Amino acid sequence: IPAGEYWAVVGQASQFVAADDPAKTIGPEYLGWKPHLISDSSTGAVAAGEPVSSVVSDGTGAPEVGLKGQELLVSSADSAEEIGTSQVNADLALRTPADVAAGEYHSTITLSLFNQS
Repeated sequence: IPAGEYWAVVGQASQFVAADDPAKTIGPEYLGWKPHLISDSSTGAVAAGEPVSSVVSDGTGAPEVGLKGQELLVSSADSAEEIGTSQVNADLALRTPADVAAGEYHSTITLSLFNQS
């Protein structure tokens, strides 16, 4: 990413589909995350995104939108200030209504990197 530009990594989840019955699903709005910057930012220009709760509140006050849309994982204020590699992860929390059928479900989290000038 050219110097002087900003970048951001956003993520969103796909629908959870039951392994034994594709008709059983859980929407991505039920998956929340709490991003963490693993590597230190030498300048403070790189920062983890804010937590996002499931639409079933986790009680933290985080926005209750889940990973249905693009949510911020990590971003940089100015790529010229900090060159190199940044490592980030996120604690994931699936919070659903009590009546969701138990079982094995699969979903994909898609991460996208965008740069902006």
